[in-house]
Amino acid sequence: MKNNVIPPMTHELSRHWKQPPTSEILIDDEYAVMERTTFERLSEYSATNPTGAYEGKMWRRHDGAFDQRFLAAGGKPVWMLCWYGESEKPDHVSNNYRKIILADEVAA
Repeated sequence: MKNNVIPPMTHELSRHWKQPPTSEILIDDEYAVMERTTFERLSEYSATNPTGAYEGKMWRRHDGAFDQRFLAAGGKPVWMLCWYGESEKPDHVSNNYRKIILADEVAA
């Protein structure tokens, strides 16, 4: 499996899911780098995961934003890129995530 590659969405339901092209996102083992405009085109699921789990589906999550103990202890939520990827189990997907870095904020 390729942990740093978001597979193409080929499932028939994927035509209903809107997301930016994967070519606008650079991914390594820890981070996903993208422009703010790409970030804003990702659907947000900070308290749940989207239904319709199929390879290539991406979303953003404000990780920790709904964890009251984490916040009370001074924790700061972080934006994550999440996606469903390949799985070794037939008819399953993997859950993948990376911390998001906004390229236009780093350059500023």
